[in-house]
Amino acid sequence: MNKINLLTKIKSIYPNITDSEKNIADLVLNNPEDIYTLTIKDVARKSKVSLPTVFRFAQRLGFNGFKDFKVELIKDISVGFHISPEGIQDGSIEAVTKKVFEKEIINLKETLSNIDFPGMQEAVEIIFHSNRILFFAVSSSLPVAFDVYLRFTTAGFNCFYNSDIYTQKIVSTQSKKSDVAIGISFSGESKEVVNCLENARSNGTKTMCITTFINSSITKYSDIKLYTAPVHSLYQRVDFPSRMAQIAILNVIYMLVILKDMKKASKFISKSEQELIHHRKKE
Repeated sequence: MNKINLLTKIKSIYPNITDSEKNIADLVLNNPEDIYTLTIKDVARKSKVSLPTVFRFAQRLGFNGFKDFKVELIKDISVGFHISPEGIQDGSIEAVTKKVFEKEIINLKETLSNIDFPGMQEAVEIIFHSNRILFFAVSSSLPVAFDVYLRFTTAGFNCFYNSDIYTQKIVSTQSKKSDVAIGISFSGESKEVVNCLENARSNGTKTMCITTFINSSITKYSDIKLYTAPVHSLYQRVDFPSRMAQIAILNVIYMLVILKDMKKASKFISKSEQELIHHRKKE
């Protein structure tokens, strides 16, 4: 897997760190260019935490000390990973449109820079050779799951999708070794989806997740873990840029899977399109 960009890593572990460490994380994420000029004492003072807390924060991220942390941070900023300021001053159609597109593009680029390509290849092989593809999701991740479910179904793959979580749980307990279970969760903490992957894995089913936070619960039950880049300003339940990145990852996997037997997939896609055309003619 590619080395994870430092700002991305901070955002990924954010839900799992202490409140004091979140003060430091907020300072870094909101003012990354300023951190390099600050001493560890400055950071502690601005974050209203102790010196040992700043030191532990750097260690949590894999550094020997605060100095090493600053060196790595400036490297990442120099290659353009910093997310631009939030401010949409006038609220005009043009300003909001530009800001939304900007955040989507930034998140897609950041996600792409951290893609686990070996993991992606493994996912493609497992899905292609599976007997059935099981999709598990709730809430805002349901549209993402349905989109990729429909794509694979149209291409002739045996898939399961159901918006009812109780039905999902039942299916997860009946999964087989020949299946593959895919859990989609922005937070990685949706207990229903986590439970479904746990059930599937206990049956010997290969599992994979599309999520944002690297230490989230869903990763504990996933053989393959693919991550989208989080957006620091959107810690609410619905993170629109990350949802677009989820769709992008799944679209890539879909394309790579059908390319392994394009002739067969094209046959099913053509039949599906013909049926839709026939249906429209009757309307």
